[in-house]
Amino acid sequence: MLETSFWAVFVRTGQLAVEASTTLLCGFVAAGVMRRMLGASGLRQLFGGTGWKGLVRAWAVGTVLPVCALGVIPIARELRRAGVPTGTILAFVLAAPHINPLSLLYGLTLSEPVVIITFALGSLVIALAAGATWEWVFSPTAGPLPADEPAPAPGFKRLAAVVTAAARETVGPTTPYVLLGLGFTGLMAGLLPLGCLGRTMRHDDPISPLLMAALALPAYSGSLPGMMRLGLMFEHGNSVGAAFILFELGIGLNVGTIAWLTGWLGRGRILAWVGFVTVLSLGLAYAAEGPLYFAHEEASHTHAFDDWTSPYPAGFSVHPAEALGKVAEKIEILEPVSLAGLGFLFSLGLALRSFDPSGRLDAWLAKAPPPVKSTKFWDRPLPGPVLGAAGLAGLVVFSVAALYVYYPAPKEAFDEMVRVKADALTSVNAGNREEAIRQIERWDLLTRKVQVGAVIRTGRLDAAAAATADDLRERLEELRDALLAGNGAEAKELVRKVEAAYRHCRETYLPGAPTPAAGAKE
Repeated sequence: MLETSFWAVFVRTGQLAVEASTTLLCGFVAAGVMRRMLGASGLRQLFGGTGWKGLVRAWAVGTVLPVCALGVIPIARELRRAGVPTGTILAFVLAAPHINPLSLLYGLTLSEPVVIITFALGSLVIALAAGATWEWVFSPTAGPLPADEPAPAPGFKRLAAVVTAAARETVGPTTPYVLLGLGFTGLMAGLLPLGCLGRTMRHDDPISPLLMAALALPAYSGSLPGMMRLGLMFEHGNSVGAAFILFELGIGLNVGTIAWLTGWLGRGRILAWVGFVTVLSLGLAYAAEGPLYFAHEEASHTHAFDDWTSPYPAGFSVHPAEALGKVAEKIEILEPVSLAGLGFLFSLGLALRSFDPSGRLDAWLAKAPPPVKSTKFWDRPLPGPVLGAAGLAGLVVFSVAALYVYYPAPKEAFDEMVRVKADALTSVNAGNREEAIRQIERWDLLTRKVQVGAVIRTGRLDAAAAATADDLRERLEELRDALLAGNGAEAKELVRKVEAAYRHCRETYLPGAPTPAAGAKE
């Protein structure tokens, strides 16, 4: 039992770390750009100072940066260093994790678009109210504004300064809070029994938003995984109020972020502030339960929260290679790059901490070479704030490009689905339960990628095509439930229904493309 729990915590923590890697890397890089290119005065100008202007700008900037509730910490530390008002920073911390180009377009395919748009507006209301309440209640006295650090020399030195600033941050005070957020969630998920949340969060249960708040507020959820959970909740007819709490508190806050805020602003004030945010979120959640519920029926159970429970039944004998394989399954297209990037920054940060604790390298990077007169247009030096704004815009461009990589065109998605389908159905017929379930989960994810890939390339959501993808996921869920229940014979009987749903879905998204015979590889 103890061994199973250990490997369950290991798997969930490792999966979370892989999922968070991309948005964490963006957070560290954005903090480096802000420090070495924008500077303190540039950041204060970007965020607009005190009052509603600053709060609205904090929400607007937060919605375009591809960061999560942990990746927002290094950016918030930089805003604090620059002297940005506390209420504005808190509004940014609440707003940034929810919406970004990667998650927004995915979210619009999950349910009626009005639901996600309303959720986004709700996050705006909460971020503005939380920031304004802090400034009104605590009325922090503004101290002297920090002066800009010496700007790095133009050219290679300026880019190198961004990298060194990001590297130093990865081995700075941010990392313990990141590990706390990931570790707490991994511990919680690993110790909760397998599937124990499957019959919770029902639309007809008035405590669903409260239960979700108790789970989601301390737990970490990345933007994209959180949106995927929302999609499952909408498909299964779960509580809309609980879905909003997951969106606002689950994606927006966690133990790591709250601990960092507590260390900065004090336990009493932050507990009161978090309580205010929670109460306001619950009020909006209960108000949304009726008007935003569009499901035609409510499923008896849901797999939306399987990742927040143990991946193994009690007493299951876990092989280390199998546990590592479960973690590796989360490594898809973007994760190898982000994991390598984080590894490089962390290694560089350790080297700088060990061999250059006084910052001699930073001083050299700030030392400008003798001026060289040139009449060439491309030799003109650009101000740091201009490059900083371009760097932040580059992160947005990167997230949009990543959107097209992560969500391929339907033809490419179906090409990959062919292999997954063959492996899944072969495993079902061979009685290989664990492998079949693993491949079915990959197949389910690919059906969602097909939908989003089609939307971002055509600019519209085809209701008929979406219905065929929903039907395929329902058949896959039935197949997985039969396997989880140990009903191998029933699972084999369901294969034909899954095949038929797959062919219908493929014919809808790829009209005119040849469809192979049942069970054959394409």
